[in-house]
Amino acid sequence: MELEKKIAVIFNQFQTKHIFKRFETFNSGHINDTFLIITQENVNYVLQKINTTVFKKATDVVHNKIKITHHLSEKGIQTIRFIPTKDNVYYLIDDDNNLWNLSEFIENSQTFLKVESDDIAYQAGLITAEFLTNTSDFTSNLVEILPNFHSMSFRFREFKDALVNATQKRKEKAQKWIDFALANKKEMMVLDRAINRKEIPLRVTHNDTKISNILFNTNNKAICMIDLDTVMKGCIHFDYGDALRTICNTANEDEPNVYNINFNLDYFKNYTEGFLKNLADNISKQEASYLPISIQVMTFIMGLRFLTDYLNNDVYYKTKHPEHNLDRASNQFTLVEKIKEQKPFIENFIKTIYNKP
Repeated sequence: MELEKKIAVIFNQFQTKHIFKRFETFNSGHINDTFLIITQENVNYVLQKINTTVFKKATDVVHNKIKITHHLSEKGIQTIRFIPTKDNVYYLIDDDNNLWNLSEFIENSQTFLKVESDDIAYQAGLITAEFLTNTSDFTSNLVEILPNFHSMSFRFREFKDALVNATQKRKEKAQKWIDFALANKKEMMVLDRAINRKEIPLRVTHNDTKISNILFNTNNKAICMIDLDTVMKGCIHFDYGDALRTICNTANEDEPNVYNINFNLDYFKNYTEGFLKNLADNISKQEASYLPISIQVMTFIMGLRFLTDYLNNDVYYKTKHPEHNLDRASNQFTLVEKIKEQKPFIENFIKTIYNKP
């Protein structure tokens, strides 16, 4: 009841004409807390509490989201609409220094924690590419919310620091995957090297394209990208690889039984067809050549981050049990191996779809 009272007080400080009735909790996020606000008038909202421990620049997170959604809205593209407070700013800082923002709930919409059909995979590819295309002419500055977010060299530095400070017990339990991470380091640095050599350009990217961050209508047609907290400069390979990491995993991200984990090639094909349908004309042959390896890289980097957090005693991600992050790490690293097994097929399929001289 205390939480409900607090959420009602927070909601009432934003510019709405509707009366708070109750709330429901969205449970899919690793970092932030998100609530569905249900009003007496049946006009609903999404209230988010940003994790200021993770997002040190929480106000800039909101400013970035406002800039991007305004850019899209001005083009007539459907996107999230954020609501200002009664003080005419787009965030509220409460007495406990938590930062909140409010957006309209898009009615008759849904999200998926897992892909359920080829068509959903295709739609996901379409909408991710549309987001990249429609923000390609964005010229305002975006704050780098999480510096080095997808930098493999940075993540390895964090990993090595965690190894130094980890308990012996945790290191012993994680030894198999520690060895795996170190053995694959050189290959997994490929995107870092390509960016440093300016072989692939930086542009506005979403940077967290898991399937649950895409909003669909009730006919399973993609509406827009949501959860724009990490929108900043990156390369298209971040968004492409991270999407397929979640879309093509045949198991949940924290499935402990690695025998249930595989890479769904049908979903890969459908997502890639949607992704390259319109985007292929806007990327170079060299950019396209890095798409196959990006799936491994983005899956690996997620495994490395889970492993690092496990070694750090679970200070970053929400966990449900002591081995949760280790399960997640083993899951992602196993998926990397499954992707490697399909590497020739993946490369040939992308070449066929891209099909540019």
